Amino acid sequence: MDRVIFSTQWILVKESPRGFQYLERKGKDSVAVFLLRRTGESPDQCEVLIRQQHLCIDNREVDGKFRLFPCPVTGALEEGESPESAAQREVYEETGYRVQVSPLGRYIVGTQVNEICYLYYADVTNMKPDVAQQDGTYMESIAKNEWHPFQYLESCEYSACQIGYLKLRKTLFKNTD
Repeated sequence: MDRVIFSTQWILVKESPRGFQYLERKGKDSVAVFLLRRTGESPDQCEVLIRQQHLCIDNREVDGKFRLFPCPVTGALEEGESPESAAQREVYEETGYRVQVSPLGRYIVGTQVNEICYLYYADVTNMKPDVAQQDGTYMESIAKNEWHPFQYLESCEYSACQIGYLKLRKTLFKNTD
């Protein structure tokens, strides 16, 4: 049985009987959702919604504000919630879009973190979002949503963006490569 060596409302740091230490979020697993909108007729003419948000391990400031980093819509699964339901909830909460999501797969976040991230996408072409409700936290209040060309994902530092780029490219452009 692993021993808890540190705990907060959101995370646990555990140590295994062999001395391996790892982080476990209370809402252990997460989702990453890519929202796309078509800008033309061909499959490669689309944009992706990028959520610029603060990264907890980088507290640099730009013009007196935290530096923001590009990522898809993300969030943790709540207790008893399915990954698909979490994806739909997070999209609505952070963007105002009510969507049906399509699965892209999943990945293991890292060897030092006990977390699986479930990937989804949704096409929001011609949809009008409601006002995003946010979750009330300061970090979410400073985040902002921006539309970028699909290729932008390839250059993002956040691994979910790069993994999503490859999976979306394979899924969406399978007949054009």
